[in-house]
Amino acid sequence: MFSLRVPASSEPARTESPVVERVDARGRRVLVIEDNVDAAESLKAVLELDEHEVEVAFSGPEGIEKARAFAPDVVLCDIGLPGLDGYNVARTFRADGELRELTLVALTGYAMAEDRKKATSAGFDRHVAKPPDLGLLERIIAELPGRRAA
Repeated sequence: MFSLRVPASSEPARTESPVVERVDARGRRVLVIEDNVDAAESLKAVLELDEHEVEVAFSGPEGIEKARAFAPDVVLCDIGLPGLDGYNVARTFRADGELRELTLVALTGYAMAEDRKKATSAGFDRHVAKPPDLGLLERIIAELPGRRAA
């Protein structure tokens, strides 16, 4: 059993909400490149709950191959991968005419400032430390160019 405590607020509830143009983040094609099978499959399951189409690769070379076949909108890529590390995966994507425009997110345990710099230099668009904040990942996916919500 658990209990949840919510502090009482002395501020009145807002009745107006700001008008915000939303991007429909559902139905994106997401490639997860992660050598930890449990982490990869768990992330896949969570992303599929938001109606994304998700493929998983467990090594750098497999990730590049799957990206070419799957044509994802976004790639969530670990750095410490077998076969080819995430930095070299990113460099390969950026050098490839078909994969160059993909949104690349480093999803990694390497979270120091120098690690972020190294990820950016390799070609990653974003850097997310593990364990990932799922809300942050969803916001990143929602920011991708695409359909506008009705």
